[in-house]
Amino acid sequence: MDVSYIMLAVLALVSIPVLICAARSDKYADYVNAVDSSKVSGAKYLGIGFAAIDMIKLDFHSVKYVKHREEAGILFGKKFADFYLRVLYAQAFTYSMLILYILTFLSCLAGGTDGILLALIGTAAAGAVFFYYLNSYKDKIQKLSEEYMLEFPSAVSAIALLVNGGVFLRDAWRDVAYSMDKPLYVQMRKVLDDINNGYSEADAISMFADRCATKEIRKFSSMIVQAIQKGGSDLADSLVKQADSLLIEKQQIVLQQGEKASNKLMVPIMLVFIGILIMIMLPIMSTMSI
Repeated sequence: MDVSYIMLAVLALVSIPVLICAARSDKYADYVNAVDSSKVSGAKYLGIGFAAIDMIKLDFHSVKYVKHREEAGILFGKKFADFYLRVLYAQAFTYSMLILYILTFLSCLAGGTDGILLALIGTAAAGAVFFYYLNSYKDKIQKLSEEYMLEFPSAVSAIALLVNGGVFLRDAWRDVAYSMDKPLYVQMRKVLDDINNGYSEADAISMFADRCATKEIRKFSSMIVQAIQKGGSDLADSLVKQADSLLIEKQQIVLQQGEKASNKLMVPIMLVFIGILIMIMLPIMSTMSI
């Protein structure tokens, strides 16, 4: 069989599910409109992915989706964890399917060996995009955790200073929470909202630790909760010790980020080196061939 006919058959095989999902995407308009477009890129195209999820009947109650559900809960709140778990997979299916379709179509136009190579690249690219999106929540949480930890030592130090000066914990927390507009302080303000909505201070701070999902903040939360349960007698001393410990953690994080930045710089340096090497070798090779 001619290669072009094989490529057309592959294109038809890829096109059918993409076109079916695209035709059904309007049924998921309510889902698409409910997605927070400020936090999820390309939300308006996700109808294709939602249709794909229903077409292959993914069971999100399975154990294998627990980790992704937890990540969705951390980023968007436990109340919306199930919905944003579906959004995660809708993203993965939408963009991987579209990339596979486009590159398969281009491979048919190219034809021959180039077409086969392009089809293989398309398959690899679609797989890479799929797994990239499945890990996107994890990457966002890691990035947020690093941002939190850069600000958290200063926030705890400020709270410790105010509590040592005789300010009640809730008032100290409020003063610090509204002192900046960075992600950590936004999360701290949610603690005050939770308290105003009827949660106890201990429960609100525990929920804060769950949202931030870092071991240092969880440790801090446990300490605060224990101090509250004991009546707050040793709260000031505990806060000072936590602040000192967190400053050491911050120094380690800054060092790690510096190492990561230096490693990233090696990539463009190597590319420049390879480019210079090619520029030097090409004239030499052409002279030798003569």
